[in-house]
Amino acid sequence: MTTVFAVTMHPNTYLDSVVQMMGTRAMEEHDGVVWAAAAMASTGNLDQLQAEGFDPGSWGAALPGDLVIAVKCDSDSTAEQAIAAAEAVMFAARASRVDALASAPRSIDAAVRVQPDSAIAIISVPGDYAALEAHKALAAGLDVLLFSDNVSREDEIALKDHARMRDRFLMGPGAGTAMLSDIGLAFANVVRSGPVGVMAAAGTGAQEAMALLDRWGLGVTAVVALGGRDLNADIGGRMASMALEVLDADPSTEVILLVSKPP
Repeated sequence: MTTVFAVTMHPNTYLDSVVQMMGTRAMEEHDGVVWAAAAMASTGNLDQLQAEGFDPGSWGAALPGDLVIAVKCDSDSTAEQAIAAAEAVMFAARASRVDALASAPRSIDAAVRVQPDSAIAIISVPGDYAALEAHKALAAGLDVLLFSDNVSREDEIALKDHARMRDRFLMGPGAGTAMLSDIGLAFANVVRSGPVGVMAAAGTGAQEAMALLDRWGLGVTAVVALGGRDLNADIGGRMASMALEVLDADPSTEVILLVSKPP
């Protein structure tokens, strides 16, 4: 059977990760599709495309702010239909968000002025820009959940040192699950409050731990995301050590659970 590798580029077109997943799912629903992805053209994402058999020439000199839609399938017609479906669902979602956000703040400083009681910023932008936005949020006195990946180790160390200086959390990079003050952040389950404070290097591990503690009638006080590299020797557990201090000082936290993975 012939396998078709099709790629469509949309230069300077940023879509957030949730909208990207919507596009990917729209393609995967088509019969004949073997593999599909709608993603920003970061180095890691392009490496994944190449590993799946796509020709690097099909995206040329792509930049992290470019959107790439890729599908591996059984025919040219399937590829056209799948990509069209992805574009339709993603750009419709973007259009509705653009309408809703037309008058919304366009910077962290502007958002804090509009909503001065804000306590945390969730940052999900391409990795090349994520560190700067996270520094801005920390400077504004906010805790940060850094959902973005492709942030350099040097930037991660600088961010976590900045956060510690300001007595703020810098969760991430690549942090997908957290819970502070009984509020779930990013991909978090709704669970009961309880005596267990969770520190997690893996978002899926955090979710599993939260769900099991809730099922067993215990519950959690907080879930602090560390980021997958925090326990590496060069990062030195900067977030983990701070999370331990904060949870240990919290009178409602009786037990601290560390959910880790090979660094």
